[in-house]
Parts: sequence; structure tokens; C-alpha cells
Amino acid sequence: AIDMRGGDLDVYLNEQRLPAIPIAPIYNMTGSPAMTLPLAWSDDGLPIGIHVGAAFGAEDLLFRLAGQLERARPWLDRTPAP
Repeated sequence: AIDMRGGDLDVYLNEQRLPAIPIAPIYNMTGSPAMTLPLAWSDDGLPIGIHVGAAFGAEDLLFRLAGQLERARPWLDRTPAP
């Protein structure tokens, strides 16, 4: 589990956060487009997503993919249980 209450930022970033999300920083550093889409839901109603990326400048590909997936598995009205 990621614990953000600790006082050491380096421990949080290098030992907790980066191992949990190893792919996203690569897209952030290169400027390539990426997005996360909620395609499944846990028993508690929380979204379970996938992370997809595309080549530099290919945002249109990601938007088209998101549109197709949302039509197949709509998520607009999905909210976690209170």
C-alpha cells in the first residue's frame, strides 16, 4: 500500500510511488500521450482501469480508442457506492 503520510518525500517517490506506476512516468517525461480508462469495477464499485499510450503526437488515436471503449462499456453514470 502507498502511504502518503510519511515525512520523507524521497521514500514516497522512489520506494512507494514509482514501483506502483512504472509506466506512467515514461510517458510524462517523453511527452507522449497516454490515458487511463475505467473498464471494469470492483465489488465495491470502484473503477479498475487500464493505461494505454500512443506514439508522440498520436492523441487522436487515443481519443478514438476511448470513444470505442466507452460505447462498448459506458462509464459516465458509474460512481462508487457511498
